[in-house]
Amino acid sequence: MKSNHTKDLTIANELAAKVIFITGASKGIGNAVATECALAGATVIACGRDVNSLEKLSDSIVREGGRTPSLLPINLANANIQDYKKVASHVREQFGKLDGLILNAAMLGELTPLNNYSNALWREVFQVNVHSNLLMLQEFRQLLIGSELKSVIFTLESEQVSKAAHWGAYGSSKAALRSVMRMLAAENSAIDQINVIGVIPPPTKTDIRTTAYPAEDQTSLANPHEIAKDYVKLLTLHNKNSHGQIFKIKRQGLIA
Repeated sequence: MKSNHTKDLTIANELAAKVIFITGASKGIGNAVATECALAGATVIACGRDVNSLEKLSDSIVREGGRTPSLLPINLANANIQDYKKVASHVREQFGKLDGLILNAAMLGELTPLNNYSNALWREVFQVNVHSNLLMLQEFRQLLIGSELKSVIFTLESEQVSKAAHWGAYGSSKAALRSVMRMLAAENSAIDQINVIGVIPPPTKTDIRTTAYPAEDQTSLANPHEIAKDYVKLLTLHNKNSHGQIFKIKRQGLIA
């Protein structure tokens, strides 16, 4: 059966021989970015908690002519420091480097006033949206520094979400993640250490978006594959043009 995704020759081989680790690759934006990176020549390490979705992703990438990805089923809500040490060790032994890390996984939690918010759910959302990213950054740092691209991309959220009512742990954790991104950029030189980039996608057809806005017109939303090519562009930008910046993805292109 022919896929509805066509390989774009303009991105082919941009990431040739590069190793890119992507969280939240089971569905949505992460899934689309994994596909685009693979079609651009990268070896993708696809991280997600839905094994069946990861296997479908792998089949789709191979069918489109990309390299077979390495699948890493992991539940970020339950993973601990030892789990990330094992993952980093696996990457080191199998690939010897890590060129890019795309921190895309996110958990919505519930949309409710803070007074009603479940303490257990609050902790779980922060574990997925913030703490897991920090643990990965700590364990993957040396792998990234030793690579050519040494890029880290954070998928962020509009600042309006962190100010609006009822966004609870999601809005708060995304604000915290933005701070982590800015601190990491300030602590790293784009010349000889890690290239740090933030990305704010447009309203996109994902499970989180549909849950948050159930009555929204789905036809008004971007398809994840429409914006995934911009992640590839950001991975391959020269460091001095991207380090520490937050880019908004629009349908007409990137806006810093």
